[in-house]
Amino acid sequence: MMAGVAVAVAVLSIVIMLGQGTRAKIMENVRKHGLDMLMVRAGGDVQVFAPKADRGLASLLEADAIAVRTTLPNVVLVSAVQNQRGINVVAGERSVITRGFGVEPDWMTIRRWGMAEGEFLSAEDVAAMARVVMLGARVARELFPGGGAVGTTVRVNGDPYTVKGVFIEMGASAGGDDWDDRIVVPFSTSARRLFGRPYLEQIVIRVDDARRLKPTAEAVRGLLRVRHGIATGKPDDFFVREPEDVEGAALETSNTLTLLLVAIALVALIAGGVVIMNLMLLSVAQRTDEIGLRRALGARRGDITRQFVFESLLIALGGGVLGLALGAGVAAIIRAFELGEVTVTWLPVAMALVACTALGLTFGIPPARRAAAVDPAGSLRERRL
Repeated sequence: MMAGVAVAVAVLSIVIMLGQGTRAKIMENVRKHGLDMLMVRAGGDVQVFAPKADRGLASLLEADAIAVRTTLPNVVLVSAVQNQRGINVVAGERSVITRGFGVEPDWMTIRRWGMAEGEFLSAEDVAAMARVVMLGARVARELFPGGGAVGTTVRVNGDPYTVKGVFIEMGASAGGDDWDDRIVVPFSTSARRLFGRPYLEQIVIRVDDARRLKPTAEAVRGLLRVRHGIATGKPDDFFVREPEDVEGAALETSNTLTLLLVAIALVALIAGGVVIMNLMLLSVAQRTDEIGLRRALGARRGDITRQFVFESLLIALGGGVLGLALGAGVAAIIRAFELGEVTVTWLPVAMALVACTALGLTFGIPPARRAAAVDPAGSLRERRL
């Protein structure tokens, strides 16, 4: 009777711990990449995370980034950003296909990156359209497994570039985009040499007071609508993304999956309760002589009812304790082998105990009533026969 409840509680506790761990990881990623940052994306559709393919939209230009930088209060740093997938980088006999970014010097500060080796691009690199490149940590490992990337020459889409620096490990964004699988070149180099186009994919903006993030976002929208000649009532041809958009979108997917798995675990718990009820009903039929003897010795119907409800409750709680132990063991395995993010708190314990208590009481009542309704005289007469 305990087995079904134990498995269901184990699943429930694992789901809760994974959900809490995933939420904590999402919040860590959001904080890592800035709670004081706005991002303007080309295109009017809501594009919270990085698109899965290059879209070739031409609604943002470098002049828009310059206007945001020079016009709006509360804006301290701005960088125009271009990016393109499918960039081929070759170093000796090794090569990778990665994502290329063209940015301005303030980009690294806005995005809260750092250099593990070498230096980031400078204003002089942008002015000179220099063929210098910064490698993401993963790209550097694949091209230079023994290290020593800085100062070497690599070929980017066939042209020679000098490796000026290697970024620190950043991991994945809240949307799952691999921040270490990319290269960065000066914006002028990407616009006039590597990509050969003027329009932008993004404008990233850092504000000096995160408490004024929303008014600043509205000011950016107003400025760009005027610059793009968008009439009142017409939709934007850009999207201003705020940190809460990232958090909300990432948590929405995580919460949906968590709720689905919790629902499955609850169905399994109910199935375990049905098993307890059926086996206890069978037990009542086999224990009529015991019930009759107790009634003959003075036990009331309420005493019999409480006895069987208590037995059901103990079985459910016993299964819950076993399930929590099993869930903790599985969580330890998940953490040891880095199969997912788990956070161990008292929440799964509390939910399991509440669920098992409700289960024991709910599914223990029908057998208890059946037991209390046993005729003591009839059961003892059958025993004598």
